[in-house]
Amino acid sequence: MIKKLYKKYEDIILYIIFGVLTTAVSFVTQFLASRFLHTSVIVSTSISWICAVTFAYVTNRKFVFKSEEHTTKGIAAEAARFYGARLATYFMEVAIMYLCADRFAGTFIDLMNLESLDYSKTPFSAFGNAGRFNEMIFKLIANVIILISNYVLSKLLVFKKNHRVVEYVQNDL
Repeated sequence: MIKKLYKKYEDIILYIIFGVLTTAVSFVTQFLASRFLHTSVIVSTSISWICAVTFAYVTNRKFVFKSEEHTTKGIAAEAARFYGARLATYFMEVAIMYLCADRFAGTFIDLMNLESLDYSKTPFSAFGNAGRFNEMIFKLIANVIILISNYVLSKLLVFKKNHRVVEYVQNDL
């Protein structure tokens, strides 16, 4: 029973697992760029995006969607579709991060009362201040939205397999 359910939802389960790992790559690179390179939210989000999308392409291609494309031309076209689809969600992420962690950060910090936390004596000390903590909160929210959007785009546009569409249609009849 469990094996049958796993097989039925294997790509979704693996996508979630590698999505969590991709999110970790995204968070770590965002944090490092922001904290140690002292970059703006947009620059740290861009660095984070490049690292996370590259990791996601490799893992999605091999483990999640099990791409059967092996020619250089085919892989290049697949990668171009992948990065192109991710570029659309990159702009979603940049918009969320700009509006919530940069432009209106003070509003959200006040709403969530983040200034009242004592960052020196909690696990939040790594963030350093309310602004960085607010940035990571919205990074998490953005990543959930992006994870769902990217799955749909990958399934429908990037790693689509014509025979799977036929199988789904036949199963529904």
